[in-house]
Amino acid sequence: MKRLKTPALSGPLIVLVLFLAGACAMTQPTATVTSGGGPSVGQAQSVPYDGPMARIAVSSFTDKTARGYYQIGDGLADMLTTALFHSNRFIVLERQMLGDVLQEQDLAAAGRIKPGTEAPIGEIEGAELLVTGAVTEFEPNAGGVGAGVIFGGLPIALGGGGKRAHIAIDLRVVDARTSRILSATTVEGTATDIAGMAAFQIGGGLSELGIGLGGYKKTPMEKAIRLCIQEAVNYISGQTPAQYYRH
Repeated sequence: MKRLKTPALSGPLIVLVLFLAGACAMTQPTATVTSGGGPSVGQAQSVPYDGPMARIAVSSFTDKTARGYYQIGDGLADMLTTALFHSNRFIVLERQMLGDVLQEQDLAAAGRIKPGTEAPIGEIEGAELLVTGAVTEFEPNAGGVGAGVIFGGLPIALGGGGKRAHIAIDLRVVDARTSRILSATTVEGTATDIAGMAAFQIGGGLSELGIGLGGYKKTPMEKAIRLCIQEAVNYISGQTPAQYYRH
């Protein structure tokens, strides 16, 4: 019985295989905290948590990109609020829609709500921690990327190029009683898609993109945003002093 020989890879073919492997690795979306510490994404998600929680609210996000993007600050604040809630480490208090809560209580105070069903006044909980942020970089088209390799002495284009998106947020966690800044950092998210060669999908179970961000659905910017928000939650969880986890 003859044994089949595996054909040896030629020099150009080896270069092509190595390039494809490297290109796929380079397109992985990434998010980083540029200062401070805290657990990694994997560490935060791998540890079940049912202990004391901290009382927190997302105060506001401002757009400092000078690009005039519509409501991206509000959208990111909403997404961070939802992500903090799902982390199960915080009692998250609503502040973006607080006006609606107050209006409902005012209706009760005015006698317009059926007795026994009204929302009582004076029961809104106060936050001990406030999170505020500023969007300092928001580049849906941070730059195009091309893919190619020399094979057999001829240039070959792979995938027809791609897109790269980048976002950076300055975060501050503030003690609501003293107004002291407890921690501050910059969180960045970057994602790259190379068309036709490497594709990434966002799985189910995630909240919708926030206000003003829906136009970036299924684009590299969506990936960058979601990674940035997740890193922000991990940073806040890791940097909140232990004494605030008491509820």
